[in-house]
Amino acid sequence: MLQPIITEHESSLIYAQTIQNGLLPKARHFDKSIKDYFVYYKPQDKIGGDFYWLTSKEDTLYFALADCTGHGISGAMLSVLGISLLNYVIQKNFDQVGDYLTELDKKWIETFNNELNDSQYNNDWLEITIISFNTKTREFQYACGGGEFAIYQNNTMTTYKGNNYPIGGWQIEKNRTFDTYHITLEENAKLYFFSDGFKHQFDSDNLKKFSRKKLLHILSCYQAASMKEQHELLEFVFNTWKEQTPQTDDVSLIGIEF
Repeated sequence: MLQPIITEHESSLIYAQTIQNGLLPKARHFDKSIKDYFVYYKPQDKIGGDFYWLTSKEDTLYFALADCTGHGISGAMLSVLGISLLNYVIQKNFDQVGDYLTELDKKWIETFNNELNDSQYNNDWLEITIISFNTKTREFQYACGGGEFAIYQNNTMTTYKGNNYPIGGWQIEKNRTFDTYHITLEENAKLYFFSDGFKHQFDSDNLKKFSRKKLLHILSCYQAASMKEQHELLEFVFNTWKEQTPQTDDVSLIGIEF
């Protein structure tokens, strides 16, 4: 039986995939502080511009999901930059998570504002949602740079947004700040973070997108299932919806129960 020939490009993508996956949080990082969770992460072509990030400082857990410009190699390089900058800014002692995004925005802009790159024409950006959760006091904060997320509690699914502008982009010359919001999380609250990939996926006839409304409806309907079961159901729904249609974008959908 003939073995499939792996091109040099494919070999490079596989190697890059190993590196990118190595930068993402592992199961043990989630298990340490989170009651239950699932991660549905499916780049369009092995590597991509979506990434998720998790860390903690004393009793406070920090989590972020981001969607960078583009996908493939260019998106993956931006995701590596985003992870690196988050690891840098989180070392600062801010009381509000929005301040971390403000600092991230400044560092992102500094990266592209150099003599070899005319910032006037640069439109590299990332949409991001970041949260903090104190495991002792249950204090919860969030900030968004163009992103959104949903919380299911009290038998209701509610979506939350913050600032409409992303990190970086053509607004590069503006002195932006990112707002912090506080929410009371009930026991067993379930949070869902998602990029555009799932809701923008075309169906098997390549005529209709899945849609944000349908995604939130399905998440609401699956609440009786465990996070693991939800992951399996969502993967089945996604694959059934698209069938042979090419994947439209990087897909990231993460559920966390506190």
